[in-house]
Amino acid sequence: MVINESISISRKPESIWTYWFDVSNDVNWRDGITKAEWTSHPPYGIGSKGEHTHKKMGIMNWEVTGFENGSSFEFIHTTGGLKGSIAFFEVKPENNGSRINVQMRVSGPFIMRFILLFMAGMMRKSVQRDLHKLKELMEKPNPDA
Repeated sequence: MVINESISISRKPESIWTYWFDVSNDVNWRDGITKAEWTSHPPYGIGSKGEHTHKKMGIMNWEVTGFENGSSFEFIHTTGGLKGSIAFFEVKPENNGSRINVQMRVSGPFIMRFILLFMAGMMRKSVQRDLHKLKELMEKPNPDA
């Protein structure tokens, strides 16, 4: 299953990237994420590893497989219910703000792929809600507050 979503945000790409690439901020805008951290040491790039804890899916480890500093990164889930799933995040200039693009290629163990057939719409809506939450946070005068 592939999910493609995008949204415009009235903030410069550099500001979004800084907030976004500090993965500990994921708990502020990604539904269900209760903990997020890098598990490898900086500088971060291809091969760097991290971990998300999801309230329903537990611990999910991931590894960066694509990286363009200040613009995009891609990672693959290496453990957990979404093992093998790939997520791509991109921020680029658009007018006086930015365009965020997210693509997720969701896979996993057979039973998870079967369940995903029924949950595809819910997952799309969840990604859309996450992006709207990110937009809301980033368009505040001080997004770190």
